Amino acid sequence: MPDLLDTPAARDWVNDAIPRHSKGIFGKLAPAVIWSDARGDDGEPLVPVDPIELVAQINSDPCILLHYHDPGRPKGQVLESANFESDDGGKFIAAVLGFYAGGEVLGFRGLGLDTKALAPPPERLPVLPDGIWIQFATDPREVDAEWLDQVTSDAPLRVERTELSHNAADSAQELIRVVLPYLVVIWNPFTTSIASEAGKGTYAAIHGWVQKLLANLADRRNPILDIHTHQDGCQVSFLFRGKDVGQHYAAHDALPNAAAQAAQLIAKLKAREMAGRKLIYEFDKEALIWFPSYAVLNDNRIITDNGELIAIEQLPTGLSLGLSRGKSLSPVVRAAVEDDDR
Repeated sequence: MPDLLDTPAARDWVNDAIPRHSKGIFGKLAPAVIWSDARGDDGEPLVPVDPIELVAQINSDPCILLHYHDPGRPKGQVLESANFESDDGGKFIAAVLGFYAGGEVLGFRGLGLDTKALAPPPERLPVLPDGIWIQFATDPREVDAEWLDQVTSDAPLRVERTELSHNAADSAQELIRVVLPYLVVIWNPFTTSIASEAGKGTYAAIHGWVQKLLANLADRRNPILDIHTHQDGCQVSFLFRGKDVGQHYAAHDALPNAAAQAAQLIAKLKAREMAGRKLIYEFDKEALIWFPSYAVLNDNRIITDNGELIAIEQLPTGLSLGLSRGKSLSPVVRAAVEDDDR
């Protein structure tokens, strides 16, 4: 296939766009094709996304560049994109990628942030608002509909099922994203005061449903469950990896304290005028505690104490955009070009 980035209009755009992002935050900038209208052997689009909507979303809110769709493995960001047409009439999206490695990476310890500080969950919570629901997102090529029907049929709230698209016939892992209100994540069975007994029952029912979902992960091949929530303008993820149900139960028990700590960390960053837009927590199976793996700030900088998390010796394959169908898709980055002279 010809190099789409050699299309004159795309080449000129890349030459203009890369200097706009040369501020030192990223260790390397590179152009890439992140989508094309190519079709598979069955005649269906490889990535069925509206290119106009995808470009609009990226350009309004730069998205994280993940390694093999793993929310815990950030490599950089897609900073800017544009639609083009190749000489033979094919449509594609060119983008500028910024890689974290070698750039302006901050550390929680270096900022004096104690990520082990205890922050117990609140003793009192309000009744959950009317009309809330659970969003359940998977790639249908990774997670079968029968299993989805099984785990969502007895949910205590309305479930909105959303498709992810990882553009991979055989993925090494199965990403399962469950979006819950922050109040649900921070609740624990020892919460002493909720406005009504019915409200308390709803919290307890969702808590029990999540625990049952964790048990059902044992039926999957190599799952990553992303408990996805939002707090004070920041998206927060708690990642449950693998099939060890006992470990998942321990992580679930510790989740309310982790959610309280996340709120505390978000507030501290905002007080320093370093507001975050994404915060990812992983579970330490040895210490049986949650810890913040990384945070992405509104100014695109990343905070992590784990340099290996963002290490990159060369532009890797298997990069994807952390997006989902309904708002957009999660297409794979199809090509990247190393050219320091661009």
